[in-house]
Amino acid sequence: MRLFEAIVNANHRAAAGDPGAGLHPAEFAAALPVVALTCYDPRMHPLMPEVLGIAERDFVWLTNAGNIVPGPWSGAVRSLALACAVHEAKEIAIIGHNDCRFFQPGRYFLARRLQAYGMLLGAAATKLDEFLRGVTDEAANVRTAVAHVRESPLIPRPVPVHGLMVDVASGKLDWVANGYAAAVGGPASVVDSSPAPPAAPDSLGRAPAGPPTPDLTGPLDFKIGGELPPIGGG
Repeated sequence: MRLFEAIVNANHRAAAGDPGAGLHPAEFAAALPVVALTCYDPRMHPLMPEVLGIAERDFVWLTNAGNIVPGPWSGAVRSLALACAVHEAKEIAIIGHNDCRFFQPGRYFLARRLQAYGMLLGAAATKLDEFLRGVTDEAANVRTAVAHVRESPLIPRPVPVHGLMVDVASGKLDWVANGYAAAVGGPASVVDSSPAPPAAPDSLGRAPAGPPTPDLTGPLDFKIGGELPPIGGG
């Protein structure tokens, strides 16, 4: 059993009331430290890294609004890459949580507007939640974030990228994406290294231009820009 598999297993046993449940980090020293990206919701503060069962010294914590990763070159991915390089993090976890307020502004906005007109949602709020969940879903957001991190050239291929959800009331963890299957050596990591066939020339006999190559000769700009609030330690 590998580190995060043992973490989830111990977490589920503890949630079921097993008094002997617990992680033995010394058995997984080669997989530590880990870096996690979570939402900056204050309800996460008492949970991390306790629900993982690892010590703070083995936990690099990055946060942003809604643990969103906009793309493989985004500031969130660059922060994760820096954590792997500077802190020698061995595994990455994107950890979402239930009842994320970042995904609920639509409900609160609509509820306040209706209340201003003397209309209270009452039991209908549940129906509105169900509708909005089809548009914005916390677990789907984690899956998207994991995909962007995995495909980024900034993240070393051997580093597993996991996706999990945590219940802010109980602390129970659930898998969204097991990163071991996609790490190097797993079935999802098989890459066709054979050269691609040459592209056909255009009507004037000119070779088509290839995709633009990112400029990595100068210092990378690690600023988020306007995409998200800054990422910082939790």
